Amino acid sequence: MVKISNEEKKEPKLQPPPQQILYRHGKEKEFELYIKENAFQSLLEHCNKMAEENKEAMGFLVGDVKYWNKEYAVVYDIATASLDASPYHVKFRKDAFEELFNKLDEINFDYILVGWYHSHPGYSSFMSETDIETQRKYFNKSFHVALVIDPIKEEIKAFKLKNSECVEIGYAIVK
Repeated sequence: MVKISNEEKKEPKLQPPPQQILYRHGKEKEFELYIKENAFQSLLEHCNKMAEENKEAMGFLVGDVKYWNKEYAVVYDIATASLDASPYHVKFRKDAFEELFNKLDEINFDYILVGWYHSHPGYSSFMSETDIETQRKYFNKSFHVALVIDPIKEEIKAFKLKNSECVEIGYAIVK
């Protein structure tokens, strides 16, 4: 049984943002995206492993949406599955969804998908036209984010849709 909370009906919890910031990307005092350290390490490991094979990585950002002065997302975990990947494209394999849903079932808290991540090994962190279309089609809620990681250049950027435009946002890695 998948425990994904219904994104359309779930109201953000009123809660101050995490205070134990380990790293900040951007000049904001309060961010729209906070990533727990363990989730951040997991996605870096995944991206680095795929980069060793000269392939892009991809997965979901699993977490919750909260509100304190403004809406923000917190990433608690990631979920990924078997990929069809090359240095310039990535997608879930057709047979990967059962594997992906099984991984999501193992998560022991109520969650929503707050976004997705993927890598661009060696060619910078940006949103390609395909990435922007993916964001517009599947991750178009106000809290949805995209993380783009270049594990070779050690560059990570976060993006979201604002007024139908894909813009870079700041984020924080938290304890």
